[in-house]
Amino acid sequence: MDSLTLDHVIAELEPFVRGRHLGRPHLGGPHSIAFEVSGDRDHWLWLEAAPGTAGLYRLPRTQARFLAQGAEDEAPGGARQALLLLRKHLGGVRLTALHRILGERTVVMDVGRALLVLRLSGVPALTLIVEGAALATVGAGPPAWPLPAAAGEREWDRVDPRLLAAAAATAAATGRSLPRALLSVCPGLGPLLARELDGQPESLAALRTRLASPRPTLLAPGPMATWHDADLAPPEAVALAPFPLEGHKRVALHPASWLEAASLFLLARSRGTRFERARKSALQEAGRKGRRLAQLEAHLLGDLQGLPEAARLRREAEALLASPGSFAPVAGKAEVPDPYAPDRHLLVAVDPTLSAPGNADRLFQKARRIEKARRQVETRLGETRVALEAERAREARLHEARDVADLEPPRGAEGGGGGRESGTTARPGSRHYLTARGFSLLVGRGAKENHHLTFHVARPEDVWLHARDVPGAQVILRDPEGRAGGEDFREAAEVAAFFSDARAAAQVDVHVTRRKHLRPARGGRGRVAIAHSETVRVAPRDPEGRLRRR
Repeated sequence: MDSLTLDHVIAELEPFVRGRHLGRPHLGGPHSIAFEVSGDRDHWLWLEAAPGTAGLYRLPRTQARFLAQGAEDEAPGGARQALLLLRKHLGGVRLTALHRILGERTVVMDVGRALLVLRLSGVPALTLIVEGAALATVGAGPPAWPLPAAAGEREWDRVDPRLLAAAAATAAATGRSLPRALLSVCPGLGPLLARELDGQPESLAALRTRLASPRPTLLAPGPMATWHDADLAPPEAVALAPFPLEGHKRVALHPASWLEAASLFLLARSRGTRFERARKSALQEAGRKGRRLAQLEAHLLGDLQGLPEAARLRREAEALLASPGSFAPVAGKAEVPDPYAPDRHLLVAVDPTLSAPGNADRLFQKARRIEKARRQVETRLGETRVALEAERAREARLHEARDVADLEPPRGAEGGGGGRESGTTARPGSRHYLTARGFSLLVGRGAKENHHLTFHVARPEDVWLHARDVPGAQVILRDPEGRAGGEDFREAAEVAAFFSDARAAAQVDVHVTRRKHLRPARGGRGRVAIAHSETVRVAPRDPEGRLRRR
């Protein structure tokens, strides 16, 4: 975030947090801390100290919980220790002030007797200060303490253009990065706006003119409905700015507020980062399996080549039987005429203690064992080649994947013996639709299918819907990343109302809750006990011809 965007975010955030008590802190990741705020059950205060996304955010509670899922288990020891200290000193304490230090991209929050300092410039860091001492720091950088002195002359609208020109000249002479040189003079620009300047007074004047009329701007690959996780993976795919930047191919979106623009930016970057991390892990796994299978294929080919020829052993055995009178072994070998070429002789390894028929029987048995071993090796080689081809195809699919869901193995690709269901996919009888924004909508058929969808297919954060107080289909709205919104819930509720006994009614009440709030209830399959839910009233609507089917 640049200082102008940061100021607007702080101005919009203050009414929601100033004078409020901070709830129990959560780790949102190795460089993130999230607080629940008194009087605001639907949102969390999210403080990010990661490079590229450092800033303050007000995230919807469901999305914040999704981003924070598993963070405390995966975080390094230093982050977990910092979390304990934050809980000790800030849990339940009132936030009394929130401001940015002039000339810097550093935010200071007064929380009771402590300070919480978030430094965005350089290597970001979030530091807890108690009685003048830095107790804990979250982020990759050193503690954000002591505080820098306020320097209004370094603000973007006051900085001396000659200082920027001098910094640009020094950068050109020393080979230093121009944006970094400009940021040393005016840190509030931030990396994005610093790249808009060439160091000359004219470029600064043009930038000031544009900054005089700021507007929350999200630079993205396209409209939100068209986003794929792969589009958001590159670090430069999404940017937060106070105006559309020139010379960029990204589409400029203008959310209704600075807080909304910031939260969309963080969620988009998180989607891209999670996708890239998941794809990298899946590719590494596919590569390991592929290498192991290729090595096994080479070993099996070597085993085949090392097996004696069963046909030659049978020929030697027949030669022994055809000329038992000439059986005269010398040094464990006997030379006998070849029954298929009388002018040739075969040198056969024999056991002198056995007769010619006994040696022939031994050779026939050995030939049978070799033939059996060859069949087994060839069968395993064929299976290995099929598995290797499948793994290479999977690796190709991973490179072409567009969303996290595409990284999952296709149905039946794993655990496939005996045709049993894995319990993680919908059965063939389930109706499967896509909402207008592309979320999967699974609709059960009967009590047995309802039970399977709810307790074997749905994940804890997926949304469960069912018409209230009437029999009907249980509907699952897939929402693995907590991105579904009101329009998606409404479409899913309309489908749940239609596939119920109340479909003829003008309006139907529909239960809406997360799968984690359900458990099986007594009374037979398909019955559920709901710990917590909300109710929406919708008109039943047939999805056929309106929603896409899968």
